[in-house]
Amino acid sequence: MPLYELQVSAALALLLCSLAAGQVSQCAPADSLRLRFVAQLSVNGCALFVHDTGASDGPHLAVEPLMCVMDSLRGIAARFDSIAQQKYVNVPVLMKDAGMLAEAQRQLQHLSPSSVSFANVTNISVSADTRSSVRVLGFLWTPNEPVATLRLALEKNSWPLLVRKQRQSKVLFLNKQIQWFKMQDRFKHSPQKALEKVKLSASIIANGSCHDIQSRVMLQNDSIFDLDLNRQKFSPLATCGQLKFIRSINLENCSARVHQRLNMKGYFLIEPLLCHNVSSLSSESVRYDYSRDMHYLKLDLVLQDEATRDAVRTQLADLSPGSVDFMRLWTAERSVSSSLSARFEVGPLMASADWRSAQLRLYCGNLTECRDLRSAVLTEPTDLWRHVQWRVTSLVAEQCLSKSSKITSSWRMKPSEDAESYSSLKSWARLQCASAQRTVDSSSAFQLQPDGRCFLKIQQRLTDRVSFQRSWTEYETGFGEGTDFWIGLSAIHSLSQGGATLRVEMKLWNGSELHAEYAGFQVGDASTGYRMTYREMLRHRSSVSFDAFLEHHKDMRFSTMDRDNDVSRYSCSNECGRGGWWFKDCHHVNPNAVFPSREKIECRYMTWHSGSVSLSLREVRLMLQI
Repeated sequence: MPLYELQVSAALALLLCSLAAGQVSQCAPADSLRLRFVAQLSVNGCALFVHDTGASDGPHLAVEPLMCVMDSLRGIAARFDSIAQQKYVNVPVLMKDAGMLAEAQRQLQHLSPSSVSFANVTNISVSADTRSSVRVLGFLWTPNEPVATLRLALEKNSWPLLVRKQRQSKVLFLNKQIQWFKMQDRFKHSPQKALEKVKLSASIIANGSCHDIQSRVMLQNDSIFDLDLNRQKFSPLATCGQLKFIRSINLENCSARVHQRLNMKGYFLIEPLLCHNVSSLSSESVRYDYSRDMHYLKLDLVLQDEATRDAVRTQLADLSPGSVDFMRLWTAERSVSSSLSARFEVGPLMASADWRSAQLRLYCGNLTECRDLRSAVLTEPTDLWRHVQWRVTSLVAEQCLSKSSKITSSWRMKPSEDAESYSSLKSWARLQCASAQRTVDSSSAFQLQPDGRCFLKIQQRLTDRVSFQRSWTEYETGFGEGTDFWIGLSAIHSLSQGGATLRVEMKLWNGSELHAEYAGFQVGDASTGYRMTYREMLRHRSSVSFDAFLEHHKDMRFSTMDRDNDVSRYSCSNECGRGGWWFKDCHHVNPNAVFPSREKIECRYMTWHSGSVSLSLREVRLMLQI
């Protein structure tokens, strides 16, 4: 039998298997009662979508098939179909699980359901996006079996013509083999990317009628949802009444909109934030989508977190809040400017299974464009987010929907409370940098690097003429003179808003000069205790390899001898030189300690930890790139 006939026969056999799996019942007419969405649960790392069947004798809840891949798939082995002459991989897909159903029943107790069961399924079909490098060969499943098999061919729909027709066929075969191994390797290293474009379409039978659903095959513990796709399956919910907008609370980089439930005293709700977590934007944020054969920049958005809940509760103290909770994101209508869409393709918004975070992808023409975009966002996030706006619809207590009356951004467009001082200070610094000359003058407030970057000094210690054993107020407002100084926490906060590059320069007693740079350095305002954080150490721009800030300083509040904000059982400032710093328990870096008269590697003197030993510092300065 010719090869193409074998392939057709195999394809028909797979199709018949899929159809046979689906024909378990007949469906009632389309005007039957619709399902009503009840909840989305996360059980054992898999997502469960739950619906009320509309039965008259009480809530009978139907759970969609899980469509969850439980294994990591990184060790998956390729197979060969000798009939169809086709290489493929088999992916085990969990459809039903008694243990997960029992956990779902426990989580749904508040609804007092008469029954909770997996829905009967009919008319299953699976497909992949036409732009995907994954080709679906079949979906093999017998109804009531817990596990199905998804068969995938990891190759392009059409092979690239790498050789001319007159070349030998074995050369073309070799090229195909090379391409196959590349695709198989991509699948092993990033199975999620390979499965992202695989979609399930089916009908579930409930209360005598059929209802169409769509799902995406997902990996356990890596479940993120395309909101647009998943909301298509749900019947519209009622609009929430008894909700009143109270106030908008400004956070570090975005805002929180707070509502009060009028029918429940002291009950307040926060809209999903959709705030960009710029500190997560590292070199690993530039990724490759194997299913699209494109690079993209991954942008992490925060939907809800405990720090925001605590901040809102504090701001609502005058209203005596009894309960403060987040609404759950339902939809996010996105508006993208033509300027952004002309240069980058904006992917769908993907929400995590626990609804605490989301992802947005910007697809680039090539790797260089993505890296340049990442650098631009780090430098000035507003330049990106002013081109993307959201109108959020939220789910309240799994019962009703609340549509925001305000279009929001993922980054604060309005200046903060100290915007005037921030704007004038940073504008002045940039103006001075533009006219600065390269100089070795230690009294200059600026320093130009050979690559043209300009840095403003925020701390410098070259002599012992200025004591750094100071109070909280002095560290907040600044002290010193032209050679030895600390410009003040308030000014550092203003200059580092949105993230800046910090450069630390050190001179040892043997004359060696070292330096380290940190991207995304940022100091919060007074309400945070001037908490310090940063995104990453720039090792390619540092002469030291050990990140001395990471273990004992990152994400810490500032401490002084009269205000202890560290986590040690004693005051790190008082024990280690009485200088102010971002201590944890206690330090790897202590540039504001006692100025030594000779090389002294002790807790109370200026030191820097190299990863194996502490280094005694003879000089030190901290600078922010302007």
